[in-house]
Amino acid sequence: MSHPPSTPAKVPAAATTYTPATQDADLRSQINSQLLREGHAAKIQERFLHSLDAHNSNWPSAIQSHALALLRSGEVSTFPALMRRVLEDVRRDTAAATAALASSTTANNSSPSTHANNDSNPAKDGVNGAAAVNGASRTAGGVNGTSAGADGATNLAIPTAVVEAVLKVVKESLEAVCEIENDGSAGG
Repeated sequence: MSHPPSTPAKVPAAATTYTPATQDADLRSQINSQLLREGHAAKIQERFLHSLDAHNSNWPSAIQSHALALLRSGEVSTFPALMRRVLEDVRRDTAAATAALASSTTANNSSPSTHANNDSNPAKDGVNGAAAVNGASRTAGGVNGTSAGADGATNLAIPTAVVEAVLKVVKESLEAVCEIENDGSAGG
């Protein structure tokens, strides 16, 4: 960032309640432009790649192996079809890991004896924080901390630690280029 930062984007306080359908396209474009202009987009991308490469799940290799398996099996034969399928599989496994984490967290919170012994912590032992995605713990030795599931497929969920590291950088970057406008209702 060799140049001084530009004027921050003015974000209304109500933006916290926006949904994808109600997002202001002009505001989103303004924020994206500032993230690009001030080098934050490259910083976010670099952190994501570094976090993926540094994580013990070996996620990039798992994606590569999955893509090659899809091509070799003939399930997909074009690059656009391959990209759609791999992204679909990552989303599916991420949703499954999130659901497993939610059910694990719910089960742990409902049992007072669950937290009595910190030697077994589902939030740190499993994939993406889940205790048993595809029925395997981190000690199973598979990619992303799991072994292959019942169908023989590798878990392609992006590791939670990677997501958390990148979200931290995204938040810092957004705070650098955005200014939340006070809606006047805070009374102070």
